[in-house]
Amino acid sequence: MNLFDAAERFASIDPAQVHLDSGCCLYSRDQNSNCSNCFDICPEGAIQPGKPPVLNPEVCKSCMACLPVCPVGAYQAEDRASNLYTCVSRIEGTSVELICGLHPLPQTGADAATTAVQIQTCLASLGVGIYAGLTALGLEHILVRTDACAQCPWQSLKPAIQKQVEKAQGFLAGWEKPKEIRCVDHLDQPVERPLLQAKTPPMTRRDLFRMAALQTKAALARELNPGVMDEKQHINPDRLRLTAAVSRLGDPESADRTALEGLEFATLTVADTCTACGACARACPSNALRLYVNESETRFALALEPRLCMGCEVCVQVCAPAAITVNQEPVYQEAFPSNVVALQSGELSKCQRCGTRMVKRSGVTLCPMCEFRRKNPFKQAAPPGIKPLHR
Repeated sequence: MNLFDAAERFASIDPAQVHLDSGCCLYSRDQNSNCSNCFDICPEGAIQPGKPPVLNPEVCKSCMACLPVCPVGAYQAEDRASNLYTCVSRIEGTSVELICGLHPLPQTGADAATTAVQIQTCLASLGVGIYAGLTALGLEHILVRTDACAQCPWQSLKPAIQKQVEKAQGFLAGWEKPKEIRCVDHLDQPVERPLLQAKTPPMTRRDLFRMAALQTKAALARELNPGVMDEKQHINPDRLRLTAAVSRLGDPESADRTALEGLEFATLTVADTCTACGACARACPSNALRLYVNESETRFALALEPRLCMGCEVCVQVCAPAAITVNQEPVYQEAFPSNVVALQSGELSKCQRCGTRMVKRSGVTLCPMCEFRRKNPFKQAAPPGIKPLHR
């Protein structure tokens, strides 16, 4: 590919720009974070490392590869998943070929009976959740075209595309779905077949006659793309798509075959040393941890929604009594329980000095902070279990 070809293809890309909400970035919550997903994957060098990173919009070419790798959804752009789901919902068959926006020969494919859908940007922008959602929409064969990656200006993203497909294969194995999901690196005999644009799928006369069926599929497509559910919740939208797909697919036929490796699921355990201060719940970026207190403030329950926990360990950093342990390798049943998991519960009392709520314990009248200050009256530092999160 020469420079003129590359320029022409970039010009065909949807100009929608990526935006960085640095306030959502893990570095804005936790200086101890070592996340480097976004600037490691950017093929243009548009994201510069920092705490938080800095996005240069003039350098960014909107490949969108940063969207599925940011655990807290700090990178935002026009919703491409909705367009793809809507387009796929108009396909009558159970097979689809996915093509990037820069592919030089989108009109030809591997099978004349398979419909192709071309997205506006790189296939690395999709994420495992979208593949799971496409499966929940009824697709049995998903072919991901990577045959043109070697000549692409974004060729460094090919391993990311392949990794997403591998993760999707491992995760969906428990349902034995889809029957086929794979990357296509070479076409022996390219043939013409139907081609749809994800953003602007056509409405044919035949579609009008099956409008009821299309509306049903469109409703399912909306269900599979829930978006952010809570203003306090900062989590990758692809994680929400994955959990929505699981809700639609139901329990896997073989949970032992459902692989979570590389999907950043985690579960927590909380020791009896928990003080019910609620710092972990307030710091949790995904709102996976929640502290419930009754109206009279006499009882509490600390609960976890594991499917939202991404193992960032911000909760560990703020826990003064070091009561939280993170399991970074949960099995499917632990990551997708039928209900929210209760981690700790019990009675509450109040600190006699500052009035802070704390777990009721025999002989304990001061909260950990006040007890620390009583023992260290000339020190301004916090208890040693607390690490600074903000600059």
